[in-house]
Amino acid sequence: MDTFGNAMLGVVFLFLSLVSTLLMYKLWGYPFDHEKLKSTAPPRLMLLHRTIGYLYAAIYLYMMSQMIPRLWTYEVELPARTVAHLVLGMAIGVILIAKVAIVRFFKHLESTLVPFLGTGLMICTFLLIGLSVPFALKEIYLHKNAVGGTAFSQENIERVKTLLPKAGFPPEAPLNNLTTVRSLKEGRDILLSKCVQCHDLRTVLIKPRTPDTWVQTVSRMGERSVFNPISEEEQWQVATYLIAISPDLQKTFKQKRQQDIETLKSKTAADALVNPEMLELAAMKSFDLPAARQTFESTCTQCHGLKNVERTPPTTVKEAGELVARMVSNGLRASGQDLEQVVFYLAKTYVK
Repeated sequence: MDTFGNAMLGVVFLFLSLVSTLLMYKLWGYPFDHEKLKSTAPPRLMLLHRTIGYLYAAIYLYMMSQMIPRLWTYEVELPARTVAHLVLGMAIGVILIAKVAIVRFFKHLESTLVPFLGTGLMICTFLLIGLSVPFALKEIYLHKNAVGGTAFSQENIERVKTLLPKAGFPPEAPLNNLTTVRSLKEGRDILLSKCVQCHDLRTVLIKPRTPDTWVQTVSRMGERSVFNPISEEEQWQVATYLIAISPDLQKTFKQKRQQDIETLKSKTAADALVNPEMLELAAMKSFDLPAARQTFESTCTQCHGLKNVERTPPTTVKEAGELVARMVSNGLRASGQDLEQVVFYLAKTYVK
């Protein structure tokens, strides 16, 4: 099943969990005969609850059958979100086993433990789907709209046609067919459905590569696909699609590199401001106070309100510098001069 299909199945999985839990709360309200170990709830409601439980368990087993092989063949260290996803999936399995064991073999515990286990299942399911479905849908949207629009333009297709003969495709590869819009879209769909079995898309699309490198990389990964093999033709389609979106990847890569450079400059400037001598110089510089205030407001309101500073203002020049350095470490990007103006304003306004 492709990424969109799995996302929709996850939504159904969450819906079944919610309905099952609400129904369980209703059934919990009926008296429980502790001698016969049987609830007095209507049989139809009991049957409905059991049927929903079977469907929930079936979807869980199906999703685990997809998750475990993917984790087994994962090529890099698991991202934090994937680890959380795995832990929640395992927790659901443990709770399901405990719940089934109590209902089948330890019925004297049913009236006290099963409702709490059912609530635990709902919470774990909500977290599991919340950590996966929104991101999956976002990935699909971005790659089918933002990236796809550029990749499928006639100008870009002509560019790809000139690159494929030198990209290292085997002689039998139908290069003309690979550069059609339909084939490029199929390559995109294969990337989103099969390649993510072993990779997070961030590791695949982290930076652009040359056409021959894309072909070699896809071929190498195709040889390692075991549980859901990628055919040779599919490898050609994926490689062609990756070649087609390389300009977009290059643009994104340059933007990120520029952001990293700006962040490094801000951190360097902030580290310098922690130096006592630099702090005194910044506080003593003859900046225009209204202009410094404007810089302070425009810089600091990027992440929080000004009342945060007013509630706990710095009392020394050193505290002002440490405050600015802490903001930079939290993600603030600003020039060294702007940071000096912020320290100047804080010193003139709050330091007595």
